[in-house]
Amino acid sequence: MDSRRNRDRLSTLPEHLLVPIISNLPFEEAVRTSVLAKPWKHLYHGTTNVSFKESEFVKRTVSSSEESLNEARAAFVRFVVNWASRFSGDVIQSFELRLSKPFVFEAEIKHLIEFAVSKQVKTLVLDFSDLSCTASNQARPAVQFQLPECVYNQTAIESLKLFACGFDPLRLANPCSFKSVCFGHTQLGRIMTLLSKSPLLESLTVRNCWNVNLESITGVNNRLRELVFENCDFGTEYTLLDLPNIKIFKYTGSFHYFQFLTVNRRMEEAYLDYGAETDDEIGQLFCDVLYDLLSARKLTVCPFLIKAIKDSDDPVKLNAPMETRHLVIKTSLSPDEFVGIRLMINSCPELETLTLQMLPPVPVARTNPGFNPKSYWAFPISHKCLKKTLKVVEVRNFSGGTYELIVLRYLIRSGRVLERVDLYLPVGTSESEKSSVRATMSTLGDEGVASSKRLRIRQHDG
Repeated sequence: MDSRRNRDRLSTLPEHLLVPIISNLPFEEAVRTSVLAKPWKHLYHGTTNVSFKESEFVKRTVSSSEESLNEARAAFVRFVVNWASRFSGDVIQSFELRLSKPFVFEAEIKHLIEFAVSKQVKTLVLDFSDLSCTASNQARPAVQFQLPECVYNQTAIESLKLFACGFDPLRLANPCSFKSVCFGHTQLGRIMTLLSKSPLLESLTVRNCWNVNLESITGVNNRLRELVFENCDFGTEYTLLDLPNIKIFKYTGSFHYFQFLTVNRRMEEAYLDYGAETDDEIGQLFCDVLYDLLSARKLTVCPFLIKAIKDSDDPVKLNAPMETRHLVIKTSLSPDEFVGIRLMINSCPELETLTLQMLPPVPVARTNPGFNPKSYWAFPISHKCLKKTLKVVEVRNFSGGTYELIVLRYLIRSGRVLERVDLYLPVGTSESEKSSVRATMSTLGDEGVASSKRLRIRQHDG
């Protein structure tokens, strides 16, 4: 009764008050409000945050024929064009269109983009990725869908996200109002031109792009607070970065050298996940990058970095102490990672939380690490953070493996102020496996093993 009374109260509100309310809903839910009552039937035509996704409209099954998919895709485009023709407002805050094979509907798509721009859209998202491919398997076509001229002449867009869509910064008529830009699956040979025309830019994300001719980010882009690269092919050997206000820096992919000229002394997060490298000199380059990012309060590092830094000039500690409070190490805890893990712990004297993100073991040629892996963590070597600051240890995808237990016992034995050890089991762990892990856990906190009296060891489902 109360819900019906509340719905009736809403129905009595005038349209100019109802439209802002449903504009705060996800667009799919805003459309559903049309069945609530007669006055609501067309309200969603005035919502200012719209999102049209082929994946939510066109249902794909194993038996779906290409002909049936094309018919469903055409019906989807007609629905979007019909909505635009009935839009009753003056302004659109955000407009999102995700559609594969855009060339079939080139005229309609350009009309929709022109419509959004004419409504002073603030956030524009266009994704023309092939839905039959994963993000890493998208093709690199010689010709991509090109944006209409209105996008290059507008001055209202603050957030632009383009996937599998061509973009030519040379066509930008004026300095942009872009604050956030994200590119995916496109070539960015003229990214320097974009940066020179985007003085307000605060966030730049580049995913799965190629020919990224990024020589430097300096001067005009000193507002930049977030910089993200994922699996990109660069057209330059290295990149200079002058980032006095950067908060977040994330890099995933093959090694590309960044020389940081200036970095914010209060960085929030740095994330480094490199592919396998073969260069013998790569360890010192990794150490140089870590030195530039030493102010990051949260730092995530990958197995390849951990293995490589042991071959740097100093295999015991980095060039300078890290200011990291939360260190995330992605690892399989293979013996050739042990020295690098200890080096990282030793280089973070103010560390408060250590997360071991367990990865599946990678088959490698068996080599002699130069020490006995089972006794390596038994030596009474402690580090400053273990004595004074480390309070939480997390293990994600914990399985109770031999080296997991050896490292945990070392941390429990050496962590004088340790308060929590949280063990997160993999998703889908069976009840029998959980029981086995619980039995293993009971040995971790045996009397006399833990240095801290406040230590609590807990198991969590994934």
